[in-house]
Amino acid sequence: VGGCRDVAQIIRKADKLESAETLTDYFAFLRITCTIDRFLLMARQVSDKLKGVVETRPGTKMARPEDLVRLYDIILQNYADLKGIVSIEREGEFYKGIDGNTLFYRALRCFYIAECHLGQSNWINAIVLYDKCKEHVSEALSSTANNMEVQGELNTLSKQIYSQRCSAHASAFLHSQEEAEELEDMKPAQKNRLLKDCLDEFRLFETADELPTIYTFPPDFQTIPCKPIFFDISLNHIGFPDLSNRVEKEGGALSGLSRWIWGR
Repeated sequence: VGGCRDVAQIIRKADKLESAETLTDYFAFLRITCTIDRFLLMARQVSDKLKGVVETRPGTKMARPEDLVRLYDIILQNYADLKGIVSIEREGEFYKGIDGNTLFYRALRCFYIAECHLGQSNWINAIVLYDKCKEHVSEALSSTANNMEVQGELNTLSKQIYSQRCSAHASAFLHSQEEAEELEDMKPAQKNRLLKDCLDEFRLFETADELPTIYTFPPDFQTIPCKPIFFDISLNHIGFPDLSNRVEKEGGALSGLSRWIWGR
């Protein structure tokens, strides 16, 4: 690829060659076709890893649908550059084949974009993209009627689109049912909430029954500690410590003081 690019630059500088433009287009064609083949091989390797045909080695990066989207973007850009070569006949079969391959890889790119949305649980976007991908497949089938290899791959892709779209549709339905159940579970709790508990929330109320309760009256009963029934009697059963020794000492000191006062 690099050699073709260098030769094309040399030919452009050589003004004495009569067929300089044709040679430049030829080497540009070789460079673009080699680039397309290289990225197709890379896309096939990533696709095999996604399907589980090839195991991912430990320590290597996991394959993702985003990788294939990027690779098919590059392939489509190279096909656009290939159509820009002046020497290619616009009405020939080769030019029509470029259009058919462009539609085919555009359908593959759209399919893996839908796979990205499916992996992120964006089921509605995935369903729309699968429908768009189906349109690309129909256009590619009509444009590549003579290419049996591409026709077989398009039929396989059509089956994958159908299965993945059904999976996305089922997931979206289950998710909507779960959200409906969560809303049903939340309605009674929100209906009985007090106004002071939801002052920091913005909510739109469709009916008067959904308005929060300002205060419950009469208030609910609460348990409070009360005086024991046998409080006075229980005091008789309390055992106090023995302070007889301390009482005698205090009594002796008091008698000595009284004797000093009265002069006894």
